Amino acid sequence: MVDPLKIFWVLTNSTYLVTKFVRIGIADKNDSPPYFDRFLYETEIDENADLQSTVLTVNAKDHNESTNIRYQITGGNIGNAFAVQNTTGVIYVASPLDYETRPRYELRLEATRNRKNNYTTVVINVRDVNDNPPVFDRQTYRTQITEEDDRNLPKRILQVTATDGDVDRPINIVYFLTGQGIDPDNPANSKFDINRTTGDIFVLKPLDRDQPNGRPQWRFTVFAQDEGGEGLVGYADIQVNLKDINDNAPQFPQGIYFGNVTENGTAGSSVMTMSAVDYDDPNESTNAKLIYSIEKNVIEEETGAPIFEIEPETGLIKTAVCCLDRERTPDYSIQVVAMDGGGLKGTGTASIRVKDLNDMPPQFTKDEWVTEVDETNGTYIPETPILTVTVQDEDETNTFQYKVVPNSGFGADKFAMVRNGDGTGSLKIIQPLDYEDPLQSSGFRFRIQVNDKGDDGPGGSDKYHVAYSWVVVKLRDINDNVPKFDREHIEVSIYEDTKVGTILEQFKATDADQGGHSKVAYKIVRSTNRKRQFAISDRGAVSIQRPLDRETQDRHHIQILAIDDGSPARTATATLTVIVKDVNDNAPTFAQDYKPTLPENVSGKKILEVAAKDPDDRLRGNGGPFTFRLDPLASDEIKAGFKVEYDRRGDNENGVAIISSLRPFDREAQKSYAIPIEIKDNGAPAMTGTSTLTVTIGDVNDNKMQPGSKSVLVYNYQGQSQDTPIGRVYVNDPDDWDVPDKKYYWEVQEHQRFKLDTDTGILTMRAGTRRGRYQLRFKVYDREHGQEDIPANLSVTVRDITAEAVQQAGSMRLSHITDEDFVRTWNPVKNQVEPSKLERFRNKLAELLYTDRDNVDVFSVQLKEGSPYPLTDVHFAARSATQQPYFKAVRLNGVVQMHREEIEKDVGLNITMVNINECLHEGKGKCGSNSCTSKVELGKKPYTVSVNRTALVGVRLDISAQCVCRARNFTHQDHNCRTHLCYNGGRCVETRNGPKCVACPVGYNGPRCQQSTRSFRGNGWAWYPPLQLCQESHLSLEFITRVADGLILYNGPIVPPKPEETVISDFIALELEQGYPRLLIDFGSGTLELRVKTKKTLDDGVWHRLDIFWDTENVRMVVDFCRTALVSEMEDGTPPEFDDNACQARGQIPPFAESLNLNQPLQLGGLYRQHFDQTLYNWQYAFSSKGFDGCIRNVIHNSEHYDLAFPALARNSFPACPQTDEVCLKTEHTARCWEHGNCVASLVQAKCHCQPGWMGPGCNVPTIPTTFKAQSYVKFALSFEPDRFSTQLQLRFRTREQGGELFRVSDQHHREYAILELRRGHLQFRYNLNSMRNEEQLLTLTAIAVNDGQWHVIRISRYGSAALMELDGGESRRYNESFHFTGHQWLTIDKQEGVYAGGKAEYTGIKTFEVQSDFQRSCLDDIRLDGKHLPLPPAMNGTQWGQATMARNLERNCPSNRPCSNVICPDPFDCVDLWNEYECTCSEGRIMSSDTKGCVDRNECLDLPCLNGATCINLEPRLRYRCICPEGYWGENCELVQEGQRLKLSMGALGAIFVCLIIILILALIFVLYSRKRKTTKKKKRSGPEKDVRETVISYEDEGGGEDDMTAFDITPLQIPISAQGGPPDIAACKMPIIYPVMTLLPPGQELNVAYLMEERKQRIDKDNNAPPFDDLRNFTFEGSGSIAESLSSLASGTDDENQDFNYLQNWGPRFNALAAMYVHDKAKASSQLPSDGGGGSGDGPGPGASSSSPLGGGGTGGGSGIPGNVLAVVATGSGAGPGGGGGSSGLMPLPEVDKVVL
Repeated sequence: MVDPLKIFWVLTNSTYLVTKFVRIGIADKNDSPPYFDRFLYETEIDENADLQSTVLTVNAKDHNESTNIRYQITGGNIGNAFAVQNTTGVIYVASPLDYETRPRYELRLEATRNRKNNYTTVVINVRDVNDNPPVFDRQTYRTQITEEDDRNLPKRILQVTATDGDVDRPINIVYFLTGQGIDPDNPANSKFDINRTTGDIFVLKPLDRDQPNGRPQWRFTVFAQDEGGEGLVGYADIQVNLKDINDNAPQFPQGIYFGNVTENGTAGSSVMTMSAVDYDDPNESTNAKLIYSIEKNVIEEETGAPIFEIEPETGLIKTAVCCLDRERTPDYSIQVVAMDGGGLKGTGTASIRVKDLNDMPPQFTKDEWVTEVDETNGTYIPETPILTVTVQDEDETNTFQYKVVPNSGFGADKFAMVRNGDGTGSLKIIQPLDYEDPLQSSGFRFRIQVNDKGDDGPGGSDKYHVAYSWVVVKLRDINDNVPKFDREHIEVSIYEDTKVGTILEQFKATDADQGGHSKVAYKIVRSTNRKRQFAISDRGAVSIQRPLDRETQDRHHIQILAIDDGSPARTATATLTVIVKDVNDNAPTFAQDYKPTLPENVSGKKILEVAAKDPDDRLRGNGGPFTFRLDPLASDEIKAGFKVEYDRRGDNENGVAIISSLRPFDREAQKSYAIPIEIKDNGAPAMTGTSTLTVTIGDVNDNKMQPGSKSVLVYNYQGQSQDTPIGRVYVNDPDDWDVPDKKYYWEVQEHQRFKLDTDTGILTMRAGTRRGRYQLRFKVYDREHGQEDIPANLSVTVRDITAEAVQQAGSMRLSHITDEDFVRTWNPVKNQVEPSKLERFRNKLAELLYTDRDNVDVFSVQLKEGSPYPLTDVHFAARSATQQPYFKAVRLNGVVQMHREEIEKDVGLNITMVNINECLHEGKGKCGSNSCTSKVELGKKPYTVSVNRTALVGVRLDISAQCVCRARNFTHQDHNCRTHLCYNGGRCVETRNGPKCVACPVGYNGPRCQQSTRSFRGNGWAWYPPLQLCQESHLSLEFITRVADGLILYNGPIVPPKPEETVISDFIALELEQGYPRLLIDFGSGTLELRVKTKKTLDDGVWHRLDIFWDTENVRMVVDFCRTALVSEMEDGTPPEFDDNACQARGQIPPFAESLNLNQPLQLGGLYRQHFDQTLYNWQYAFSSKGFDGCIRNVIHNSEHYDLAFPALARNSFPACPQTDEVCLKTEHTARCWEHGNCVASLVQAKCHCQPGWMGPGCNVPTIPTTFKAQSYVKFALSFEPDRFSTQLQLRFRTREQGGELFRVSDQHHREYAILELRRGHLQFRYNLNSMRNEEQLLTLTAIAVNDGQWHVIRISRYGSAALMELDGGESRRYNESFHFTGHQWLTIDKQEGVYAGGKAEYTGIKTFEVQSDFQRSCLDDIRLDGKHLPLPPAMNGTQWGQATMARNLERNCPSNRPCSNVICPDPFDCVDLWNEYECTCSEGRIMSSDTKGCVDRNECLDLPCLNGATCINLEPRLRYRCICPEGYWGENCELVQEGQRLKLSMGALGAIFVCLIIILILALIFVLYSRKRKTTKKKKRSGPEKDVRETVISYEDEGGGEDDMTAFDITPLQIPISAQGGPPDIAACKMPIIYPVMTLLPPGQELNVAYLMEERKQRIDKDNNAPPFDDLRNFTFEGSGSIAESLSSLASGTDDENQDFNYLQNWGPRFNALAAMYVHDKAKASSQLPSDGGGGSGDGPGPGASSSSPLGGGGTGGGSGIPGNVLAVVATGSGAGPGGGGGSSGLMPLPEVDKVVL
């Protein structure tokens, strides 16, 4: 390996020397004693030297050798202070030294060798060091001074003295103080100081001894430090005692003292004690001895005597007179003086209150009280008081006792009085009240009494303390009687063919309420009349409404309800039993499903006997015996081939038909025959029916096989299929039942990816087979015909189908075509191969979607089971021509639906359903008219369709109907991130309450990151998935527009119906007509129209909301939550009035359809086809086809939010609402609220709606949560008037408790209330709007527990009696509603006493309280009432909307209780703080292993997070996963597409961007013009080749250098040979670009000096501060790993473990001859190859003197030592084969004669 030092020697022309040393040894003979070179050694050592410290080394010598000499100390070593190492002569310290004890040692040292010794003297002087700190003469100094003495300051009070034990050192002790009264940082504040030299201590300021600011004693410390403050330190304590002076007057700290005395007391009664304080020393004379006196007393008016007196020594105040009267003078105030022994005084005030005695009589505030009350409901006695009475009493303290005076009037026994906590009395009912009792209906009048003695004992008989009043109670009638039927059970029998409209029975019911004048309505219980076959009139007449069928149901139990007109209404129930009698209305059919087989090539024979059955009643003669015959209309072929004989004795005398063949049949000609058989029953009149018997012709192996080939297409789901049978090996054989006669073999050898069953010929594709095409060859043996080795070829194409393709697949159902017919390529009629229906459909779909056929996958073809005729389900997916992700299913289904007739004609299909939906046909599925969801499940095994020449192995999809409403189904278990789709790039995370979407992009604010808003321009539309079928549905949306007409929403048919097709005409349409909302809805039995004539038109540029409700019969439309309704509620108990004509419309669906069945696209904003002919569906009303101009948002169906971001198909429709966004951008305070809020704007104004946890006008102030501890609450006082009709509540909370009250609002008496609370871990909202009686309504989220320790956001919206609950966005199980306007609608809120958070406090004493429903150990945050932020103490006590007037047991923020602090989880689990709870689990991104003992990486790709055809890559746990998005898609899950990048851009923003782009383009143009002009100027200045700046020419001066030279220039350019040839090169002969180097001219005659060049270059770079390397430290051995730049050190890269070839060094030129000589192994070869001065070239290619086809030389380099003539040295850099054409070295380019050049 080349030594870099040798390279340096070569480059610097240094002399290289070699030196050798020779050592000669002479043996010694021991013949003399040792000797010392001195007789006396003297040295010094510090007295504090460490033990073992070396003092001196004494070496004795020997004339022979100095080895084996031993040393010892023989004298002068007092105290063994020193010792010597016996072999080395090192003297060291052996004991501690002390200068003060012995300053000098004189040692005698002996050296001995071979019994010969010698001596010397060693003197060691001990140097004194400072090792003794100063010592004070006393440990504590004490002195006393007088306080407040300000004379002669500073005053010397004490002197301290310290001495130093180091006697021979100069005494230079410095003193300083620290401690009380010493402030080293600010000496001006110090109370004491010391003379640093003398030790005199001075007091600097007057000192105060007395409290509160003084102190009786000062203690501090004095330090003494020797060596002028640089040495050791000693200390002592200083104690300064202060002598007291009388400088403090007595004080009464409280100023005013309060006491009390009972009225009418005797003289001398103790009142109170006044205590003053004096801060003087009580032990110092009488400075602090106090004497009390009254300075200002009060005088009794009658006698003039003072009323109070005081004891001088104790300060006890007493009464000096008797009989104080509180009613006359309730309070007194006197001034008390306290005087000390020095005559100083202090004053205080005594406020004396006269306590009351009950000496005044009570008095009712009214002589007669009148109230009105409802009669009681049965025996139930309400607890609520019906009347509150008040009493006046001049006494301050009273204990009132109330009672109803017995026998004082009618009704006195039915009521009782109770005392309230505030002293008032309440009247309560104790016995039932009945308005229907004639005596009670006129009311009650009786007396009540009160006494202020508190009992009914002796004090109660004191007439002076008793008062009376009258009470009148008026009785109101309530609906407390249920109606009564005259007959509760009626039975009737009718024939099943009874005509519709026939009256069956008459029910009658009466009601005792309202004096027997109550009106009764009748109704049939819907669940007992499921098919609505019966109806009841207003008068109770039950009639037949729809035809009956005994065979379906022979007995009906109808429940009849009688409903009175009370509030609330009461009902009674009666039962009508309808027995349906039979008539002969059913034709007989086969008794069972016969499937006979007749072997081919067999003469006529009996096939089987056929029996019949009849659903009619045989006991009434409507069944057998049956007669049979061949249908006279049967074809001639059937008549010629089969016969039907009748046997009346068969089947137990019911008769049978005997079926026989008349001739042989050939299966290859026809495989089956359908024989129509006519069957007649014995009814009157008789019924005749025709049933078809299918006879299959059995196969016989009567044909020889021929070679065959087959193509198989396999769709491999997710590339994860298991071993999959893909069909049978095919040979051309008309026989198809001869498989047992055949054997199947591989032609050569078995393919590793496939397995063959040799007996059945079934080929199985093994698991893990990748996509591609496989050509397989087989041979088949037929033992019946003796055929061997018949070839059979199989072509298998495997394609991967993604989960996204399956999810976004379209579907269609084909009628009267099997799965085999759909994929078959062989036409038996034409006896030729032709494209299958599958391929033709695929081509047609590609044509309709404007994409390539390769982008269309028909991946599932399945025969539907259980159908009497063939039905085939086909699923398909498609992508655009740019290979972007799959089209949405809505688009595929819509395109097929619109071109259905065209597809049927071109492909030859009969499409009966597009978008397969098992719930579409009402009443035909298992769910009937109930909620129904069509569910598609992925089968575990593929579905194979194999038809001789072709086979399709597709994905098995099982479609079934589930009788649930998908959005409201909370029982299913598969509620996880695989089924919970997060839209638009949101990320799904698993929580304890199920999946949750997080990290939603800006602008996608739905619960699952949906975009909620979309705009339309009046001529556009957008397609979305259809509305799901639910028995009870709720559809809501909001819109804004200034155009009076337009279609908002339509879901229904999009193409005309086919002739003779079962028409599904269900639809729903919502539109604006002249500014008013109009709804059309049709279940298939008639169209219902609903209109709402609002007070103002809705085209006012403001957002409006529409809510549409429907069930099986009723439809309702509500506008803006009915906030414009007229409400009237009186406080006298009369029923409230609610006029909703301007906000709500109701209607009933025409009978008898009961569900809205839809599977076409939901169209928003307009119609795809504006000229859709609506008359073809026989709708009674037509809707407008004019498009909507405005914005639509928050489309919600059954709590599921529609994602409006990317419709399946759209035109002139855009995300968001640019019209309102522009208003947001123009409004100053909303321009930036998007950071932590949303701008909510109409077309005229905008405001910020802050996200939870933020507040302020711009939503930039974070809220601070509050922890509610045990017995905690907050009481608010509102500064605004809450709306009575509407209540909006929003708050954040966090808890792990099971129960507690979060928030409540109520009226003054808490009779009307709305309470949000936690019960058993679930949220519930209960409210009562009736102050007269309890009509509580309850709304609960039972499907999700919220006590999981996580932050939740709950939003309550109440509009009248309707209420909505939305938890964390409010979707699915996080939403509930009660949307009915019944009863009372107003909620009165007491602004001062009716608003609480955390529970309501009930005071149990003067200072004690108890919080009911305590929301403890939990947190609340960001409480908003009606959109206004309320404060939460202790962080905030008030906002502009309210104050927290009372708060108890609260804590700022919401910290956890650190549950992991004392928990150690077993490895590898981590303790995770779940807030007040912990869990030992795996870290993020990892899951527990199957044995629950370890953690493994969680493969997030199994959840299929990557959408739109993206590829998922599982990463390490911390990074989770990564999606590789296809072109045009972005986002974490590749959910966002190009359209999403246009969101939120208003016209103003677009204009600003456009202006910025124009400015950038102008600046770029100016820069380009300037650059070109500058280059032109430079080009004009060039005068020679050294100015060449072409890109292929590199100047070495500009290359940089060092280890950080990333342009990788190296020493290779120095290898360029010097040529003497002249003349320019032949440029045309160059095949590679020519590099023209930059040149510098040398004076004539000067040689090219490489050493000079490198030194000059080095110096220049050293001075360049900007040149690399930039502190880049690299190890030469590992250089290539960090930098591609090479240097001389690169020669040392690698190792020396193997031989290396350094022959290339010979080509570096004459300056490197010595280097080459050192490293080239063959010296002779090296010397022979090294040219002499002026010699020729050497190398692999032609040198300067050789010829070459390239003007730049061959593959090597040429070289020369001298520079003959005027030549040019060229530096050309490159990598790989350069212009020289070889292995990467530079060639030679001869140039015209010029001066010498240096590089």
